[in-house]
Amino acid sequence: LNDALSGPFAALLRAAVAGSDGHARFLNLLSLLEHIGSRKIMLSQMKGVLTQDILKHLAEETRHAFFFKREAEKLAGRTIDGYAPDDTLAAASGRLYFGRLDAGLTRGLAGEAGYLWVSLIVELRALWVYRLYQQALDAAGLKLSLRGVIAEEDRHLEEMIARLDALGFDADARLAPALALEQTLFRALLTALQAQAAPEPNPA
Repeated sequence: LNDALSGPFAALLRAAVAGSDGHARFLNLLSLLEHIGSRKIMLSQMKGVLTQDILKHLAEETRHAFFFKREAEKLAGRTIDGYAPDDTLAAASGRLYFGRLDAGLTRGLAGEAGYLWVSLIVELRALWVYRLYQQALDAAGLKLSLRGVIAEEDRHLEEMIARLDALGFDADARLAPALALEQTLFRALLTALQAQAAPEPNPA
């Protein structure tokens, strides 16, 4: 499903890691998306039972948001408070992607099943993004390593699958339309990223 996206996204990553300012803004976007994910976990489970597994997932997503924020600030050489548009690549589009995905995937679902299902689809995209990003970092000779984040996201995916299975959730029946929705929304986000990452035209 992602074959047609791999080339354009890899090109975007090469452009992003080529300069410290654009790279910092991209890292801050990743921090924003991880922060939104952690917040949605908290909000979706406020009326449920916060198990140790859910708290661990929440803590790790929050730590990922911190990790990307810290790396963004290192590259920028300054403190980056929040996720202002000037500091975050396609911030509004990132929020729109996550909001529409959450709304589309949880329609008709409640409680733990909705949280798990959204998390599973998000983890699939996150792993795809982070693996390509690590390739771009390695190719550019940059020291930043995402391997710890990737390992945790991979484990999250396994946990979501196992928990949905234990709930009797028919993931196979829902997977194709869920992935189609996510890909449509990610394409829109990628278009926004490409537009903002493109160099400004020379007035001359």
